[in-house]
Amino acid sequence: MEIFVHLFQNLIPLYGLIALGWIAGRYFEVDKHSLGAMGIFILAPIVSFGYVAKLEFQLNLIALPIIVFILFSVVLLMFYNIGRKVYADKSANLLGMCAGMGNTGYFGLPLALLLLEPQWIGVYILANLGGLICECTIMYYIANRSQFTVKDSLKKLLTFPTIYAIAAGLLVNYLGVTLSDQMNTYLDYFKGAYIIIGMMIIGAALSAVQKIVIGPKFLSLSILGKFIVWPALALAIIWADMTLFHIFEKEVHQILFLISIVPHGANTAAYAAKLNIEPEKAATTILIGTILALISIPLMISVTGLL
Repeated sequence: MEIFVHLFQNLIPLYGLIALGWIAGRYFEVDKHSLGAMGIFILAPIVSFGYVAKLEFQLNLIALPIIVFILFSVVLLMFYNIGRKVYADKSANLLGMCAGMGNTGYFGLPLALLLLEPQWIGVYILANLGGLICECTIMYYIANRSQFTVKDSLKKLLTFPTIYAIAAGLLVNYLGVTLSDQMNTYLDYFKGAYIIIGMMIIGAALSAVQKIVIGPKFLSLSILGKFIVWPALALAIIWADMTLFHIFEKEVHQILFLISIVPHGANTAAYAAKLNIEPEKAATTILIGTILALISIPLMISVTGLL
């Protein structure tokens, strides 16, 4: 119980930032797209470069983004196919996206900065590359269905500067270049800015919700996928490694688990709005999932004892 209360209290400030983002978007007309562009194209690449450049790289870490990509893809496709049996329209596509995609960036990275030791943040960023690739391939396919082409996927993937930042960080890491104290100071500034802007982006996006649309069956299935199936699969991989393979350190297990327990991906609402796939239902699901995570994250961490 003490662990639960401690984690709950540590999450409250992050949710306070989400609330500030909601206020800014609803009452001060702060543009969520401008905030998003700043987060995606400026803050995230710089923060990613800094942590990847300083991580203690090991060969087995190459498997991490592959494992994360597979986990994202399995849950997404599983619930897309479940949705096709339940719905006769695009709700099946939306269900796969909501159940499969987690907010590992805006929400997950600030959470990682809160819960992990600094030397493991770069490993989290490297692992999350698998989620980014899944979003640009499997989720892009599910969202666009027959309109999807490999060329479209590659073009979308190449628009994410974080990929280049990770590559640059790995190169600097490999060459053994030491970042100056001044650069490290500014990287800390960018880290703080990313936490604030990243969490406010979630609130600003949720402020655009004009109508709450709750589909009990849809909501139940998306919560089942995101908060039960996703962590269960991650725990199965962690258990297999701990008992059979012994490939990763416990901190890597923590990173996999952390990626599995974040709430629904905020970008799903943008896809739903762009493709007119019940955007109100998508936004409502993300809102409820984000609120639910305030309880579910401390609960799952305290029950498993992984963090």
